[in-house]
Amino acid sequence: MIKSKIYTFLACVLFTVLLSSCGYQGNNRKKLTEPTPNSERVWGDKKGKARQLANKYEDDATGKTTERIEAIRTKLFPK
Repeated sequence: MIKSKIYTFLACVLFTVLLSSCGYQGNNRKKLTEPTPNSERVWGDKKGKARQLANKYEDDATGKTTERIEAIRTKLFPK
């Protein structure tokens, strides 16, 4: 008798929780805008090359640094 009341109570609690969580993600309807949509300082020149390509590094004695830098550049910024 007591077990059936406990099970009924738990079923009602579970049912209530399931119903209350149905529209959980639909409540946040605020439209977000970019604070700096056209800022060249933040985004750079959108139609130009990446600013990182302008960085120049000194050669080391073996030349491996330059090879590695060029390999990274070609992987990140393909032509």
